[in-house]
Amino acid sequence: MKRFALCLPLLLAACGFSPAVPPSVGDLLSAPTALNVGGQVVTLDSASASGAGGFGVKVRLNSRDALPALRLDGVFVVSGTDLWKSPLRASGAQGSAFGRSGAGVQPGETVQVVVRLRDAQGRPLWLRDGETRVGTAP
Repeated sequence: MKRFALCLPLLLAACGFSPAVPPSVGDLLSAPTALNVGGQVVTLDSASASGAGGFGVKVRLNSRDALPALRLDGVFVVSGTDLWKSPLRASGAQGSAFGRSGAGVQPGETVQVVVRLRDAQGRPLWLRDGETRVGTAP
């Protein structure tokens, strides 16, 4: 039984199934700041705030022309070596996330915001905003 348990991940990977492995901070920081999707260049704007009520982040996808078919799927905030992740409440090219426990960041701190997107075929894409300063939440 022990051997089967050790081989199970290899069998699943061979069948095309891979368990959701969270990205590392290094992977997130190496995400591009612009994507070319079907000839359209897509960038990300973000704003975050921290306060007594928790931590929140808002994101918006941008393109000079109509945005390609992309779905916001999750947001990650990197502060030094700390990582905060959350699903997004999204509507079109905009999304937001909020956490009561906060991300451990303070107003004025510099962070990197990264979003996970899904293209029309469901493939994951990563997009990072440049460094942004955390604002003060009410």
